[in-house]
Amino acid sequence: MKTLQFTAQCDNKAELQDCKIAQNYVADLLARQLNQHGFETLPQSGAQIAVSVEDHPLPLSVSCESRDAEGRLVCEILSYPEEEQDWFDRIESQSLLNQLAQAVEQTLKQDENFTAFEWKN
Repeated sequence: MKTLQFTAQCDNKAELQDCKIAQNYVADLLARQLNQHGFETLPQSGAQIAVSVEDHPLPLSVSCESRDAEGRLVCEILSYPEEEQDWFDRIESQSLLNQLAQAVEQTLKQDENFTAFEWKN
């Protein structure tokens, strides 16, 4: 799965807390909503979530660490499978990861706090 970069509109007053709050909010939102797209989410911790893909956990990490020129948080969601997981290589070219990527993007687009979606390699 490629990295999805997007911006989050947050309150500028509590800058240090914004990053953590936004990251946890996105992870919670995905945990609640991805099952509506047919993906089972696994127990999460903070700004990380795992999705069951072909009965294997695929961890996703949410990171919001910088701001754009308008003061919005720039966030990223990326997958970080362990290199030795040979099952990931087998599904990488399949449409399942594309479906997951679309589900993540559609879930976030339903929330007006998130804008400027862009997929990166």
